[in-house]
Amino acid sequence: MHINNDLLPADLLFFANFIWLLVGLQALRSAPWRLFLANSRLQHVFMGASVALFLIWIFEIGVRPALGFHFLGVTVYTLMFGWSLGTIGVSLITVAVTATSGDWSALATNALLLGVLPVSTSYGIYYLVHRYLPHHLFVYIFLCGFFNAMLAAGVVVLTLVFLLVTTEVYSFARISSDYLPFVPLYLFPEGMLNGMVITALIGLRPDWLKTYDDETYLTH
Repeated sequence: MHINNDLLPADLLFFANFIWLLVGLQALRSAPWRLFLANSRLQHVFMGASVALFLIWIFEIGVRPALGFHFLGVTVYTLMFGWSLGTIGVSLITVAVTATSGDWSALATNALLLGVLPVSTSYGIYYLVHRYLPHHLFVYIFLCGFFNAMLAAGVVVLTLVFLLVTTEVYSFARISSDYLPFVPLYLFPEGMLNGMVITALIGLRPDWLKTYDDETYLTH
């Protein structure tokens, strides 16, 4: 899933910097800085979750460049911190991961693909579920956690495949034979991981979830 420097056209990698910049500026502008800076516990949780996500991201299994898998964990991260801090966090994590790989030209592309895209998808699904469906605990766990994580990872995979095929890095026939058959085996564990972590946080540390409130979800 990680894009290398020489994999995509240089102009596409360069253009991704402008999109990442615009998204980053919006995230910085809308982030709850007053609350974040005044709450040392939130800062510690944010740093701990970011380190955990970084450790997850540096391990990837694949057979060809970009045609690999690693757990994203972004859905839990988004439900913990919201869209703005989630976007800022995954961007910083991508910088740290890039420091280990050296693929600086592809930094913005990886940040958008592996960070901003699943964060935005996860928060969008949460918003729709929260607005239109009953505020029930199992709805939150299953749809906002388990299903949401599977969908976010699926969107990342489909976007990656689209980029690789349209830029003629790989043919669709090769991706269909070497990569796509393993996607279902990746999506379900991704959903399980996020769903289990969300369930554990609700039971042990519900205050760590920005998008969850006991009074809202346990009284309906």
